[in-house]
Amino acid sequence: MNLTYGVIAVVGVLIAISLSLIVTDPNETPASRELAIPENNIAQIEEDLTKLSVNPSLLTSTSNVGDSLVFEVEFMDDDGKIVDHVNYDVFANQNSNTILSDSAAHRHPGKYPVHESSTLDDSIIEIKVIVQGLGHGDDIYGPKGIETAFSLTPAVSAQTATSTEIKTADNSGMSMDCQASLDCYTPSIVTVSVGDVVTMINSDSTAAMHSFTAGTVDGFTPSPSGTFDTGIMSANDTFEWTPETSGEVPYYCLLHTWMQGTIIVE
Repeated sequence: MNLTYGVIAVVGVLIAISLSLIVTDPNETPASRELAIPENNIAQIEEDLTKLSVNPSLLTSTSNVGDSLVFEVEFMDDDGKIVDHVNYDVFANQNSNTILSDSAAHRHPGKYPVHESSTLDDSIIEIKVIVQGLGHGDDIYGPKGIETAFSLTPAVSAQTATSTEIKTADNSGMSMDCQASLDCYTPSIVTVSVGDVVTMINSDSTAAMHSFTAGTVDGFTPSPSGTFDTGIMSANDTFEWTPETSGEVPYYCLLHTWMQGTIIVE
């Protein structure tokens, strides 16, 4: 029986192991953690190891939808000290689909397994860690087959708001020709995301006054929806609107009702 396994000597005085998951950089090599070797006899060590229980705790860390979950399994005693030379299996799934299956992992001082799942969707991540004893090779003692389950919710990456400009076309207030070609506003149909900034600009070079008014037109009769309304804009005036919900938002010009466009919010 090998007395060089620092973990066996240390765990001889433990009454429990606590387990936690931490996200780590897979390119980072953790610093070696030295363990003191108390003066216990092997018989007492084996007896104490058989009494070990697992008290899990989870340091919540999530990965984003569309990315992988990368984590390290860490074992600690009741005094908060890290315990190495732990053998374990770890599995993870989403919607009953396996996204990670690492068996026979071994946590060795200075060599900590980094577990990486396949691409995450937005469903709950179910993680299961099974302790398979402490030690090396044939010298494995302590708790075996103890399962601990964790659940994580992947995060949705915050999207950076973008800015989209819509301009009035030149001569759009002087002629209805732009109605047939759907270019009284440029662009007349635009797709944006919730939270984006839509900037409306009266850039008509004829200096005609215009508006961007949310709503529809039946013939020449406008029906404003109240979603937004720039009011009457002089040349080069601007107006910003940030959509808060998805859907299609038609709009028109109060002074020239043939000028119409649509903002599609996703």
